[in-house]
Amino acid sequence: MQLRTLRLRNHRNYAQLDLIPGPGVNVFIGANGQGKTNLLEAVAMLALSTSPRARRELELIGPVAPMSRIEGDVESAGLRAELAITLTLEGDRARRAIEVDGVRRRAFDLPGRFRVTLFWPDDLGLIKAGPELRRRFLNQMLVQVEPGYGRALAGLKRVLEQRNSLLKKIAAGEEGMDVLEAFNQELVRLGTEVAAARLAAVHELMPDAAMYHAQIAGQERLEISYQGPPADLAEAVHNSLAEDLRRGSTTIGPHHDDVLVLLGGKDARSYASQGQQRTAVVSLKLAEAALVARRTGERPVLLLDDVLSELDAERRSALLDQVAGEGQVVITSVETGPFPPGLLANARVWTVEQGRIQPCG
Repeated sequence: MQLRTLRLRNHRNYAQLDLIPGPGVNVFIGANGQGKTNLLEAVAMLALSTSPRARRELELIGPVAPMSRIEGDVESAGLRAELAITLTLEGDRARRAIEVDGVRRRAFDLPGRFRVTLFWPDDLGLIKAGPELRRRFLNQMLVQVEPGYGRALAGLKRVLEQRNSLLKKIAAGEEGMDVLEAFNQELVRLGTEVAAARLAAVHELMPDAAMYHAQIAGQERLEISYQGPPADLAEAVHNSLAEDLRRGSTTIGPHHDDVLVLLGGKDARSYASQGQQRTAVVSLKLAEAALVARRTGERPVLLLDDVLSELDAERRSALLDQVAGEGQVVITSVETGPFPPGLLANARVWTVEQGRIQPCG
């Protein structure tokens, strides 16, 4: 798996960028606010079809034109493809268009053609933040490796929006109960598919996450478990109807899932120190990369955004030992200090300043 070229036009603070990354480790050095995270975001979008950080796609369009474009020449399993995402300003929103080799595609058709594992400072909240971030962790991984998952996830989101709207209308006497049954059936069908994929993924992540955690920390055992919907989702949806009508929202389904992370048998969210939480997150991300490689036969491109400064020297060294082997890696940092000289000597190193990238040396 490799990103051969990246072209940005009016993306965030990049008016124009034409980049040819190396097949191994690529290091981008620059102060905060210069465009390092924007660069990794663009690469991740080629894998995920959407931004992993922007709340509104409008934010991605730069100031020089009413349109933004990301293009990438990628290689997977010896086959090359041209991926492109265009965002066009339309009033107070952005319209997205996706192309594969020049042919228009739907958003859920893009993931799986190019795969990444993204690790950035926000991920350090994967343990201590709410369940939404842990669901996003599973979703971003599964859309890249589980056939049909992206379509099921999009369908589930649509059904939940429609069902919630209908619940409010029923409660207000504007619709009858009979209309709800079709939405209940779709909720159960799609919810079961999404939950089954997440459960299998967590089981698969568990041994690798524990192994990496032992290598890095050598202390408490790391365990993860999936906290999903009831086994009989149809019955649970039926039994929750009165509460759903009272709240005007769907109270049962995989949109309430969580992943429980334990360290030494205790809930890491409540009991782990900041250092322990960081080690757990590093271990989960390494396990994610291992899962993607195992399922696809190729290691994903690793994107590490300014995370070395968040880790102590021991954890930093352990992380670099794991990622700087085979495969393509893109790392950003505010300085070269955290990197071993040997790694820098074999890497391609660039500086990033105000949306411009220049090679070092």
